[in-house]
Amino acid sequence: MGRRRVFSGMQPTGDGAPHLGNLLGAIRNWVARQEEYDAFYCIVDLHSMTLRWDPQTLHRSALELAVTLIAAGVDPERAVLFRQSHVHQHSELAWILTCIARMGELRRMVQFKEKAKGDVEAAGAGVLTYPVLQAADVLLYRAHGVPVGEDQRQHIELMRDLAIRFNSTFGDTFVVPEAWIPDAGARVMALDDPSEKMSKSAGRPKSLIYVTDPPDVIVKRIRAAVTDSGTEVRSGADKPAVSNLLSIMSLIEGVAVPELEERFARGGYAPFKNALAEVLVEYLAPIRRRYQELSSDPAEAEKLLDAGADRAREVAEGTMTAVWARAGLGPRP
Repeated sequence: MGRRRVFSGMQPTGDGAPHLGNLLGAIRNWVARQEEYDAFYCIVDLHSMTLRWDPQTLHRSALELAVTLIAAGVDPERAVLFRQSHVHQHSELAWILTCIARMGELRRMVQFKEKAKGDVEAAGAGVLTYPVLQAADVLLYRAHGVPVGEDQRQHIELMRDLAIRFNSTFGDTFVVPEAWIPDAGARVMALDDPSEKMSKSAGRPKSLIYVTDPPDVIVKRIRAAVTDSGTEVRSGADKPAVSNLLSIMSLIEGVAVPELEERFARGGYAPFKNALAEVLVEYLAPIRRRYQELSSDPAEAEKLLDAGADRAREVAEGTMTAVWARAGLGPRP
């Protein structure tokens, strides 16, 4: 297999490009890891179908996500960038893994409980089984590592269990992957509520900044971000809002939080927010410019994704040939 392999996926959700939390928590790591690892990066559009979806929005969002990833530094020459739905082996392996998964495992998933909202009987079957599809996404490429946030640790444990179960039952087939959880940046919180992770699903414009937002919107959102009681720019459990803003600035500048606390020890929240807004505008400007260039030619984005799918299918088919033979399905047709 050569270099160690990494797999990561991101859902194309709602209108608009990815937000700042996606960029700092995931996309930056994707860009860095493509230099060191055999990288497979997937737009997991099938996962977006676990809840009600609009076909036109889904297709548009997948392209917007692809364009943003490339604008942020994901290189289709260095990494395999593709749409999940365009590689049929994902769905095929998901069914086989579903047959060895157990109901108890799936019903214990924290995210299933959250999405079912206490009404399990009314929840869609996809909400229950999508962690198996997620396992198939990773195991299909025999990835060694999966960069995720802490909230996905349980899902990585499930895919490890499924890999071990298949290997012990049918023969050594899959690499048992590891969760690669970064020390910082895994959870960028909402600007209007630091108890919630930054997310499009919140449905509150003031809660997030999109990677492609113009400077005036970025400045407005940062100035409107909630703060904590007092005026001291300090990180701590009693200052979750300011801690979140300090974390964002630390990640962008590559400066430790204590150094930022010292820099903004005087003046209160206003100067700190103005400085953060300025840093964000400068940091996101080249990504926004590149995004606008790429968006002017959507056919080129489609072409790049199709080429990535061709490369992904070649690897995926090698895995499925082994799976079929060992599971008793015979030679691949």
